Amino acid sequence: MFFMILTAVIGVLLILFAFSFDNTNGSRFNNPFVNMIMFVSALFFLGAFVQFFTIISAPRPFVLLIARLKYVLMAWVSTGLCKIAMTYESDKPHPVLNVVRWMINIAAFIVIFVVKGGFRDLIIEPDNYYKVYSGYAFSGGLGQLIPFTWFTLYCVVFIIVLPFLSSLIVLIRAENTSSRLIRQNLHTIALGFMSMWVVYALLQLGNRFQPMFTSLYMLSFVPAIIIFAIAFDTIEVWGKELIKRTILRVFLIYILPGALEGGLYLLARHLFPVGSLSYYSMVFAGTIVVVFLWVFTGRYFMKAEKLRNSRYGDAFENAISKITYDGDSKAIIDILSNCFMKYVDASTFTLAIDAGTGFLESIFTDDENKIMIPIDDPSFDVLLNQKHPIVFREYAQKDYSVANVREQLVQLLDSTKSDAFIVLNEGRRVIGIIFLGPKNSGNRYTPYDYEVFTKMYSNFFVNAYYMKNIMNESVVGTVNREIRMSSQIITSIQENMDYITNPKVDCGYRMVPAHNIGGEFIDLIRLNSTRHMFIIGSLNGKGIAASMSMVILKSVIRTDLAETSDFKVLVQKINSFIRNSLPKGTFFAGVLGMLDFSTDTMYYINCGSPALFMYNHIYNNVIEIQGEGHVLGFKKDISNLVRVKKVKLSEGDIILACTDGLIEQKSLRGESYGKTRVQSQIMENASFPADKMAQFTYDGLVQFTSRALENDVTVLVLKYKGNK
Repeated sequence: MFFMILTAVIGVLLILFAFSFDNTNGSRFNNPFVNMIMFVSALFFLGAFVQFFTIISAPRPFVLLIARLKYVLMAWVSTGLCKIAMTYESDKPHPVLNVVRWMINIAAFIVIFVVKGGFRDLIIEPDNYYKVYSGYAFSGGLGQLIPFTWFTLYCVVFIIVLPFLSSLIVLIRAENTSSRLIRQNLHTIALGFMSMWVVYALLQLGNRFQPMFTSLYMLSFVPAIIIFAIAFDTIEVWGKELIKRTILRVFLIYILPGALEGGLYLLARHLFPVGSLSYYSMVFAGTIVVVFLWVFTGRYFMKAEKLRNSRYGDAFENAISKITYDGDSKAIIDILSNCFMKYVDASTFTLAIDAGTGFLESIFTDDENKIMIPIDDPSFDVLLNQKHPIVFREYAQKDYSVANVREQLVQLLDSTKSDAFIVLNEGRRVIGIIFLGPKNSGNRYTPYDYEVFTKMYSNFFVNAYYMKNIMNESVVGTVNREIRMSSQIITSIQENMDYITNPKVDCGYRMVPAHNIGGEFIDLIRLNSTRHMFIIGSLNGKGIAASMSMVILKSVIRTDLAETSDFKVLVQKINSFIRNSLPKGTFFAGVLGMLDFSTDTMYYINCGSPALFMYNHIYNNVIEIQGEGHVLGFKKDISNLVRVKKVKLSEGDIILACTDGLIEQKSLRGESYGKTRVQSQIMENASFPADKMAQFTYDGLVQFTSRALENDVTVLVLKYKGNK
C-alpha cells in the first residue's frame, strides 16, 4: 500500500512540476520537454494502478496488460529524453534520429508483447514482493556470457546503454561548440544521464532489502528530468554566485524534502509493524506534511533574493515599478542603473535623452564619458520601421533585416562601449536611448533579456519621458528640482491635439484633475478633410504613474492609427497594448468615436464609458447612447466584445461624453451628482457654444458638491451645426 501511495504522489508532483516549468519556458521550448515530464508522471500512475488492481484481485490478464503498457511507455520516455538531449539548441530536422527512435520503441514493444517469454507475468505481494517473470534473452554460449533475462536486458538498454550513448554524443557536441553557455548546458545534460545510473544502482541495492523497489525503476528518470530542467532554464554561464545559489536551491527544494520523506519511511518501519494501520497513518500524515512544506516553502525559496535563479523578470519588474518621481533626478537614475546592474548583470548603464539641440546626450556623466548621438541617425528609422527598438550586439552583427545599417549599429555599440541599447520613442520621434554595457559574467544578452525588456519597455519610456520634460537644464549639468510634472504633461496633451476646424461641428471640453495630475485625457485626431476622431476616457489610478501611462497610450494610439484603418482592429490593438505593455492592473474606460462629415454620421465604440449622451433637437430630449461596453486591458481577446455603433447627426444635435468623475462625484450629504443632473445641464445649456456648455456642466458640479473634488472630471461636448 505504501509503495502504491508513494508512486501516485510522485506522479502528482511531476504534473505540478510540468505545469510550473511550462509556465516559465513553454513558449521557449514548444513543450517537448514538458510533454516528456507528463509521460514520466503517467509511468508512475500506471505503476500505482498495477499495484492497486493487484490488491483488489483484478483479473490477471488485465493487470499484466497495464504492466506491459507501463514498460512500453518507459521505453518511449527513455528514447524521448535521449532525443531531447541530443537535439538541444539545434534547429535542424533529425529524420534519421526519429527513425532510429521509432525502431527502438517498436523493438521494445515486440519484446514486451510478442516475444515468447519476454514478459510472462508479474507477481506483487503488497509491501513485500514485486517480481517480473521473464525468460532468458540468450541461449547457448552467449547465454552463459550474458545471463540476462529479457526484463533485465530491457532495463540495461533503456536506463544505461541508450543514455550512455546519448551522453557521449552530447559531450562530443559540447566540445565542438563555441558557445560557453551551450557547452555548459550540454555538460549539465550529460550529468543528468549519470544521475539515472546512480539512482538505478541505488534501487538495485535496495532490492536486496525490499523487493518492491523493482516497481520504482522509472524513478531513475526523475533526477535526470530535474537536471535537464536546470539546463534548459539556465540562460547564463555559471559563476561562483550562481553555482552557490543553484546548489542551495536544489538542496532546499528537492534533496531536503526527499530526505525527509525517506527518513519518515524508515522511522515508520522502525516504530510500527509494516502494513499496520499505525504504519500507514504515520506515513500518510507525514507525506502530507512534507508535500505541504515542499509546496509553500518552495515558493518562498523561489522568490528569495539569495536563492533566485537566472529568471530575474519578476524581481526586476517589482524593483522598477517602485521607482517614484518625487525626488532628486540623479537619485532616480541611480536607482534605475542599480536595477540593471543587479538583475540584468549589466556592467554599465547610460541614459541619453533629447537635448533639444539635434543630439541625444547622456545625463549625469562626466565629460570623458559623454555620449552625443545625432537624433536623425538613419539607423533609428530602420529600427522603428521594423518595430525593433531593442538591439543586442548579436542582432546588429548577424540579422539580415538590418544589413543596410549594420555598420552604423555596430559603430554605435562600439563607440558607447555597449552590448545592447534600447531606443525609446514617442511615435516616430526618438526621445532617449538606454545603453547597457557587457554583462559582468561575460554572458551575451539573450532572448530572455529581450522578452523582459519588451515587457518593461513602457517603464523605461516613462523614465526617459520624465527626464526629458523636467530636465530642460539637466542635460548641461544643472537639475531644476522645482519643475512639476503635472503642468508639463497636461500642456503636452493639449498642444498635441488636432482641434476640429470643420464648420459642421463646434467642439468644447473641460479636463480638471482633482490632484494636479491624473490619468484622464481627451484627444482629437484629424484623419482627413472629412473625418475626425475623438477619444475621451481615463486610466485607473492617480498621480504621475497614471499620467505617464496616459501619455504613453496617447502616443501609441496615434502610432497605431498610422497603420490601422479598421476602427475595430484599432481598439483591439489598444487593448493588447494596455494589457501587455502598461503596468499590471492598468485598464482604460472611455469611448472612441469618429465623425464623418461627408455623411453626417458618428461612429463610436464604447470601451466602458460611464456615460455618452445625445441631445436630439427634433424631440428636444436627451438619451443615453453608449449601450453595453467593456473596459480595455482586462481581457486578452476582445474581438467578440467590440461593437462599432453609429448614429446619424443633424443640425442642432449635441453629443456629451464624460468620465465617471462627473457622475459619481458626491456632495457633502453623500449624494452622487448622477446622470439625471447631467442630462438637465444639457437641456438648460443647449443654446450656448460647446465650450461654454462644457464649462457650465463643470460649474454645476462644483456648485453641487460645495467642496474640493475627489475625482478627476473630464467632459467633451460636440454640437453639430450641419450645413448651417
